[in-house]
Amino acid sequence: MLTNWFTFLLYKFLKECAGEPLFSLFCAIKQQMEKGPIDAITGEARYSLSEDKLIRQQIDYKTLVLSCVNPDNANSPEVPVKILNCDTITQVKEKILDAIFKNVPCSHRPKAADMDLEWRQGSGARMILQDEDITTKIENDWKRLNTLAHYQVPDGSVVALVSKQVTAYNAVNNSTVSRTSASKYENMMRHTGSPDSLRSRTPMITPDLESGVKMWHLVKNHEHGDQKEGDRGSKMVSEIYLTRLLATKGTLQKFVDDLFETIFSTAHRGSALPLAIKYMFDFLDEQADKHGIHDPHVRHTWKSNCLPLRFWVNMIKNPQFVFDIHKNSITDACLSVVAQTFMDSCSTSEHRLGKDSPSNKLLY
Repeated sequence: MLTNWFTFLLYKFLKECAGEPLFSLFCAIKQQMEKGPIDAITGEARYSLSEDKLIRQQIDYKTLVLSCVNPDNANSPEVPVKILNCDTITQVKEKILDAIFKNVPCSHRPKAADMDLEWRQGSGARMILQDEDITTKIENDWKRLNTLAHYQVPDGSVVALVSKQVTAYNAVNNSTVSRTSASKYENMMRHTGSPDSLRSRTPMITPDLESGVKMWHLVKNHEHGDQKEGDRGSKMVSEIYLTRLLATKGTLQKFVDDLFETIFSTAHRGSALPLAIKYMFDFLDEQADKHGIHDPHVRHTWKSNCLPLRFWVNMIKNPQFVFDIHKNSITDACLSVVAQTFMDSCSTSEHRLGKDSPSNKLLY
C-alpha cells in the first residue's frame, strides 16, 4: 500500500523532473550496447556494465551503413541505418525499425517478426534475408543464425522492410512436416530470433528435439560453462574484463550522474517533490521514538525500503513502466547494475572493497 501511495505521490516529480534523465539513460545504454556485437541467443554484448552479460571472445565485425526504403512511403528519401555485419537478420530489422520509427511509441510500431528484410541489388534483383533458411550453416550439431556477413551484404546496400511472405523455405518445411511441428518450427524461430524479454537471461541452447541441433550466433554457449577459458568468475578473468566494463561506464557516466543528481538534489525540484514524503519520514521517526527504537540503522532501513528500494530501484530497472519502449536483455542487465549502485549509494554501511568484491561494486 505504501509503495502504491508513493507512486501516486511521485508521479508529478517523475513527469516534470526525473523522467527525462531516466529516459536519456535508457537511450544512452541502448545506443552504446548496439555499437558493438550483441549475441542474439545468449544476450551477451561487447559493451556492457554487467560482467555476466559480457562477450569474452574477440569478435571481428565491421560497421555498415545500409540505405533503407521507408516502408510507409517508398518515394521519400532512403533512411541511412548503421548496422554491424555480424548482426542477425532480426537484429538488423530491429535497428531499421528503431531508425525509421524513432519518434513513434514502441506499441505503435510494426514488429520485426511481422516484416521481411529484402536486399535490393541492381537491376531489380530482390532477395529475402532470414535468420534461418536453406543457406544456414550447420556444423556438427550447431546451427548458426544467418548474419549480414553470411549473405555478404556490402556497405551502402539498399534494403527494404516488407510485410512477411511465406517463403519457399517455410513452405517446404510446412508441406513436408505436420502442422504441429511446423508451428514448433515457428516457435523456435520466434524464440531464437530475438534475445529479448525474460527468456534471454538464460541461454537458448535447448536443442531442436527432433534433430538435436543447437542454435548459436556469436559465441557457442556450452552447457557446462567455459571450462576451456577457465572459471568465468576467476580473478584473472575479472581483471581483464574490468577495463572493458570501465570504458563503458565512462561513456555512460554523465547520464547516470544526471539521473542521481535529479533524484538526490534538493535544489532544482520546484514544487514537484511532494511534502507527503517528508511527512512519512517524520512519522516513521515519531514511531521509532514512541516504541523506544534508538538504532539509527532501523530507522534508515524503514525509509530506505519505502522510497529508494520500492520506488526508485523499480523505476531505474523498469523504465518500460514509465515509457512506451522495448527493453532488451542487455539493457536490462546494465540498468540492474545502475539500480544496485543507486541502492549502495543510499546505504549507511561502509563499502570495503577487496579482490573478491563483485564487479559492479568495483566499477562504482
